Amino acid sequence: MPQEKRVHESTRRQRALETLVIFRRSLIYQTKEFFQNSTLHGVRYIAETGRPIGEKFMWFCFTSIGAVTALVIIMSLWEKFQTNPTITGLDTDFHNQNVVFPTTIVCPEAAFDHEKSYAAVYKSLANYDDTHAQMFAPFLELLTSLNFGNIRDAKVLSESIPKDQLEEHTIRQWAFEGHISCENTFVSCKYRDEDIPCCDHFEPIYTEHGFCYAFNSRFKSTATEDIKTGAPHDLYETDKKWALFFVPNSTSRIFIFSNEEYFGSDFNAQIDWSESQLVEVRISKKNTYTTDDARQLSIGQRKCIFSDEVKLNYFPDVYTFSSCMKQCRMNKAIKLCKCNPPFYKPINNVPMCMVKDFDCLDEFKANITNIKDCLQCELSCSKTVFNIDKLIKIMDRPESTGVLVEFLTWPIIRYKREVLFGWVDLLVSFGGIASLFLGFSLLSGVEIIYYFTLRACCMVYKNRQELYEIEERIRKEPPPSIDLQLRLKSHSTLRMGTPPTSAVLQVKPVGEGGGGSQRKHEMSFYNHTKNLYRSPKVLPDHGYGSTTMKSWKASDQAQYIP
Repeated sequence: MPQEKRVHESTRRQRALETLVIFRRSLIYQTKEFFQNSTLHGVRYIAETGRPIGEKFMWFCFTSIGAVTALVIIMSLWEKFQTNPTITGLDTDFHNQNVVFPTTIVCPEAAFDHEKSYAAVYKSLANYDDTHAQMFAPFLELLTSLNFGNIRDAKVLSESIPKDQLEEHTIRQWAFEGHISCENTFVSCKYRDEDIPCCDHFEPIYTEHGFCYAFNSRFKSTATEDIKTGAPHDLYETDKKWALFFVPNSTSRIFIFSNEEYFGSDFNAQIDWSESQLVEVRISKKNTYTTDDARQLSIGQRKCIFSDEVKLNYFPDVYTFSSCMKQCRMNKAIKLCKCNPPFYKPINNVPMCMVKDFDCLDEFKANITNIKDCLQCELSCSKTVFNIDKLIKIMDRPESTGVLVEFLTWPIIRYKREVLFGWVDLLVSFGGIASLFLGFSLLSGVEIIYYFTLRACCMVYKNRQELYEIEERIRKEPPPSIDLQLRLKSHSTLRMGTPPTSAVLQVKPVGEGGGGSQRKHEMSFYNHTKNLYRSPKVLPDHGYGSTTMKSWKASDQAQYIP
């Protein structure tokens, strides 16, 4: 049995080797057939029998140059499609746009209330001890402006406080014990030239900028969560004044940005207001939206994300660039320190950072705030930017102080981003370039696949005996001898039936009779090489006698002829 198994294995390997050999011969045959019958420009002259080698080389160069040129142009078009497939233009249909007043945030320089902080510490941490209350109060006051820059100072101030008493509440809850109230932040407010109660419209928020109060914000903060606010304040063309006026009670930083964004450390203050100042800010709105046709492009191509395209874990309502960046910082803080910093949005099943975690946050603050780790955050496809066109500061009117945020003109311009170069345009461009330089089309590609896969395999299956005969005939032909004489030679071959003596023949003068037979020799060679692939179809006798052969029908004797 082992001997029979080895013989069987050897026979199987031999058959596999023979199949590979005749498949190679089939590929060579199909290559010649493809070159002779293809619609690609110039390739038929490369494989045509009897053509001088110089002419073949010339057509090979022309075809190669055309292919390389087409490839270079196609690559440039592909680069354009990947990097700049959209175009931004003006959209003047301003009557249908919804104008939302920008979010205006006021962050007091001193975000704490000293009396409130002292009272909270006196009743809890100090256990009604005045000395300890005065010692512990600065810790609560610092928590109202806690960020990555002063987190080390908060750690130092907490060292004198008993840990068991400090851990009765979270750091965020302690911060809410001493923050400044809205009544102590504003004196008066006006919106659209009408008096409004400030504390009904300015909501408290707790972020990396500390405690602030926001007008027309998307959220408000409590000691345990961030709550989504109601509908934003809209403006209409018929309003008497498109403005917000308020008088802060102390030195403050003013932030102005779109209501779509989520406030955080990504924003910088546009106004530093101090007492006895009148600041007038004239703003303009620049809105850019993207048509739905751009959804056919990838995020990297259009360089923006639709509001419903990516769902953020911590801000699932709509996608914005600022919320993505904030979530990125939160994820890094949770990954590195296993807790969520107190000035971020509280998250279910994630513990808030305690005083013992301040060392970790201080150590990794550079990693957490590094924007290079948040490259997955792209701009929103619908983005609104408010530019300050005019900023006026008046210092010599102490009787008239405050901050005025007003639209310089009614927004009449929007920017529309639409697809300039889509998939259909790319396909048309590729087809035009390939057809111009090579005569190539989609069906030409199908032909290539057909010739070198299905057709080649079918020839191995249907014309196996013919391929064996061609392979055996080519093997038996001796290689041409090499003539090293330095004489001019003619690209020709010998007559059929004569043994080859040289790869080329010497050129004879016409008067000697060589010119008359030259053409006959070339035609004889052409017919000979053609017969190598057009030999009579001979089927192997698989046990059928001549009597059986005579009884076959014509359709039974049909063979596959490529």
